[in-house]
Amino acid sequence: MTLTETAVAAMWAELLGVTPGSVDDDFFELGGQSLTMVRFLARVQETYGVELPIDRLFGGDFTVAEAAKAIDHGRLEAADDTEIAALMAELDGMSDEDVLALFAEED
Repeated sequence: MTLTETAVAAMWAELLGVTPGSVDDDFFELGGQSLTMVRFLARVQETYGVELPIDRLFGGDFTVAEAAKAIDHGRLEAADDTEIAALMAELDGMSDEDVLALFAEED
């Protein structure tokens, strides 16, 4: 599980009272309803500063993995050139082993 997937699963556990067993678990199959979804969206906006498109979540599978992808995508879109340049500079200063370790932490 990525860090974002872990965070989404924790939010869903708190909001739904059920801990998702995998990243493929669906929000609505776990008992989520429209009002609970609005609470989740508000929590995402508060935590990450990202407004998730409701039509994207209702239009397909609303799984832990898909919600996490939408959050990560929104965060990337919101990043400005200065933030991206700083992250790239940080990566450039890391050894191959450090970069691989960083990716291993995400999994």
